[in-house]
Amino acid sequence: MMLDPEIRLDDDRAEVRFTQAWDTDAADLWDAVTDPGRLARWFAEIVGTPRVGEEFAIRFDDGDVPHMRLRSCDPGVGYRFTWPMAQGPTEVEVEVHPEGPGRSRLVLTHRLLPREKAPEYGAGWAAYVAHLGDHLTGGEAGDWWAHFGAARTRLAERIAALAG
Repeated sequence: MMLDPEIRLDDDRAEVRFTQAWDTDAADLWDAVTDPGRLARWFAEIVGTPRVGEEFAIRFDDGDVPHMRLRSCDPGVGYRFTWPMAQGPTEVEVEVHPEGPGRSRLVLTHRLLPREKAPEYGAGWAAYVAHLGDHLTGGEAGDWWAHFGAARTRLAERIAALAG
């Protein structure tokens, strides 16, 4: 499954937003995007205990361990955290929306991305959201790098077209 985010450009910054619904209730989706054990299955290991105003880290398979700061959390609804980059901090927002019995929707937005980094980070999120879908449906996780590569190419083309 290839996920295409909404893309917004503002000067030298970009925003990517993924919206995806699954046949699982909002409580299960919330658990999948907050429980450290479940996050490690589809995303990455969380180091520390995220608390509003405090730092935590994400340990990725490639050895990268960025330190984030949880900015807000409305349990069962959503949370925001900052993701530091050399070009300045970015912000990730995760929202969970019920869509009826046994169905819910994730909205994942990464804001303030340096435009040149948006294809890479957007592609990473596309691959992770696809893995989340595999996790929620009980399927085998697809090839992360195949998702990433295809998404990065497509996102770079889309951003170039939007930038004119």
